[in-house]
Amino acid sequence: MDEQNEKTYQRLSIADLEALCFDSLTRLQAQAHQAKPLAKRIARAEAEGDQRAGMRYLLQCLEDLTLARVDGAARPVTEPRNGVHLRCDIANGFLPAAIDHALPRFLDILAAEGAGLLGLRNGHSTAFMAQLAEEIAKRGFMAVAMSTDHPCISLTPTAPPSLGRNPMALAVPDQQGQSILIFEQGQTLLSYDDVEHHIARGALLPPDAALDDHGRATQNPRAALDGSLLPVHGSYGFGLAVMVELCVLSILGTGASAEIADRGDPSGGPMRIGHCLLALKPQSYGSGGALEHFTKRLVMEAPEQLHALMRKQRFETALTEGVLVPQALLERIIAA
Repeated sequence: MDEQNEKTYQRLSIADLEALCFDSLTRLQAQAHQAKPLAKRIARAEAEGDQRAGMRYLLQCLEDLTLARVDGAARPVTEPRNGVHLRCDIANGFLPAAIDHALPRFLDILAAEGAGLLGLRNGHSTAFMAQLAEEIAKRGFMAVAMSTDHPCISLTPTAPPSLGRNPMALAVPDQQGQSILIFEQGQTLLSYDDVEHHIARGALLPPDAALDDHGRATQNPRAALDGSLLPVHGSYGFGLAVMVELCVLSILGTGASAEIADRGDPSGGPMRIGHCLLALKPQSYGSGGALEHFTKRLVMEAPEQLHALMRKQRFETALTEGVLVPQALLERIIAA
């Protein structure tokens, strides 16, 4: 980065990022049991280069605390387990606090049964489910994480959106006791946050990314906000979004994309997003050798395709060099 651009950024350590997040959240009355795990995960995401769960997401959290779209004092509640199935009510708080609350019981299920399903309802955002999948994989389990999301995909070109971009992530263990995040993806080329960033920059959208409210292809980001976003590779992305929707609804019985609050409506109330995590120990139902062999080949032959490896490299760099955060973003956070 050249000297001129350097002046528009501030270099912060990961500890400084976490402290800034915690102080900002508690200043707006988020309680420590909500603010501390959220601050830790935001700092980690920023260090890994995951902007959707990093400091820009912190700004969204601060806005939503002010508008009562998230409860900074919420206490997650875990229901009695049903076989390998455990459900947790996030209670319209932040997901990290619910993860910390439910994870010990879920790990007990995995240790006893070799597999488990974790459902989390009434969530605020899809951020951090990939982090959760990685954490489960570090304990020797293959993990698939899925979330419903704000409706942005229309079932027909002229209909209002009723299906979310519904992100999912897959992580597997490696032979060194670490995890490999194979992929993390939403089922549209862009998110609504991306569209809003295009508006802020005065930029056009890529072709084949969105429709206007008449079902016509558009590169106008404002028209896309009134219309819908197109799924990745047409029916491929649409099918994955439907699969995620069905899995979340099957495990939770709630959390449909069409029922998630409109982020553009300040009076819309809590988001009520649904999440689910499926975990399986490879050796529980047969030899794990084939999985280990395939994973090793992936790492050797296609490392640039594996999200976890890139994130790990960024995080290790951040441990020694810190993280560059836009000065304008820091000023907005401090002023919130």
